Amino acid sequence: MYFVKNEKVWSQPLCPVDWTVSDVVSYFTAAGFPEQAVAFRTQEIDGKSLLLMQRNDVLTGLSIRLGPALKIYERHVKVLQKTHFEDDDC
Repeated sequence: MYFVKNEKVWSQPLCPVDWTVSDVVSYFTAAGFPEQAVAFRTQEIDGKSLLLMQRNDVLTGLSIRLGPALKIYERHVKVLQKTHFEDDDC
């Protein structure tokens, strides 16, 4: 899977379940959340952990501001979870 942010192409393992902590941090940095990405590194959130996160984990467990936390959960974590659990290729 490839992501384009500011005309830079960044690649990572296709299935989030295979992501390392560094992959998760890179994903959120590329998605426009560099400050919040640090929390994922601090909490050692890898792809498996990311896919198991619930709304409350993101909103309170990562100790990040509410606005970015809501965006991260709704626009990224939920989408990755839905895509992963509905995709037979992963």
